[in-house]
Amino acid sequence: MRTRFLSTALVAVLAAVAVTGCGKGIKAEPKKPAKLVQIAEPVAVLSPVFSTSLEQGRWIKGNRASSKDVVDLQVAALGDVLIAGSRGGVVSAYKNGNVLWTTDVGGSITSGVAADADSGVVIVGTRAGKVSALDAATGALRWQSDLSTASLTPALISGNRVLLSGNDNVLYGLDLNTGDKVWQFNTQTTDISVRGAARPLGLDRTTALFGTADGRIHALNPSTGTPLWTRRVGLATGGSAVERLHDVDGTPLVVGSHLYVTSYSGQFAGFDMATGRTMFVIGDVASAKSPAVLGDAVVVASTDGKLTAFHRVTGEKLWENDALKHRKLTNPVAVGERLAVGDLDGVVHVFDSAGKIVSRSNTKGALTSLQTIGNRLYAQSATGVVSVWQF
Repeated sequence: MRTRFLSTALVAVLAAVAVTGCGKGIKAEPKKPAKLVQIAEPVAVLSPVFSTSLEQGRWIKGNRASSKDVVDLQVAALGDVLIAGSRGGVVSAYKNGNVLWTTDVGGSITSGVAADADSGVVIVGTRAGKVSALDAATGALRWQSDLSTASLTPALISGNRVLLSGNDNVLYGLDLNTGDKVWQFNTQTTDISVRGAARPLGLDRTTALFGTADGRIHALNPSTGTPLWTRRVGLATGGSAVERLHDVDGTPLVVGSHLYVTSYSGQFAGFDMATGRTMFVIGDVASAKSPAVLGDAVVVASTDGKLTAFHRVTGEKLWENDALKHRKLTNPVAVGERLAVGDLDGVVHVFDSAGKIVSRSNTKGALTSLQTIGNRLYAQSATGVVSVWQF
């Protein structure tokens, strides 16, 4: 495994980054978060459905590094069953607020949960690179596979493959039934990168998209790992190590034939996959999160905490809101005709289509991502609190 972190000497010189350990480990020095302004006439948008504190398990006790680590642990839903994994290595399934089963996978979970209704399989990965497949109905272990690295994002289950983006610049395809490694695809090696990873996205049965630390989108055949096409998005600019960061850590967004991709170095691009043309490239919107589409707008949460909406075809800026600057925003998601984004204090902010904050809801602990499935919004905080709202 190639180690990807800044040396102590380089950190001292730059003074703007911090080492969080081996692997993807650069993050900006925190700035003072903007204070929240009271909403004059709040609108009721999100109704609480379910909230629980996950069983943390034994794999973070006494382990200072992992217990302080904020990992983007996303949940999965199979019908009316919610499945979540804790940093401490416990995967739990809930139905109607009741625990159906819990399973300890033998290590601190870093990849979050992927689940597939057809095969009834649940996939999680650990810090040590162990990938576990569980039975969705019972939590029983089906198989475990060891990789040379951890994955920091949920897997994609596509056909008879489990697709993972490793923390070593390598993409993996495992057999869904056995866990055997079928293929691997090496992307360009980067010495340093932003902590995080883009979740693989299934475009169709023969195409999966991966955003990677080399600033590219790679389209691969899920079954064979054969490369189909590559698009460069992030561009390394400037002379310092930090200025050359150009990761694509936000999961690509596909709406119809349009593909939207963000990068840490500031390039936000829209592509028309039907014609192969680039619709727009905007060069000053640094983001490590997936964008969201709301009507004619595509909205990006930048690394400095601004939300900006662009026309989804022309790239024209429609509105911008900086009321949440430096609040470490999650990815934005559409909730009906409005938009939601979470922050470092566990607050979910709801915006109207003109970019005005109209509502807020709260959970406990920093939020790293939001998900919508059907008419429900899902979040898991850094403290292991899972919250579900209806909209």
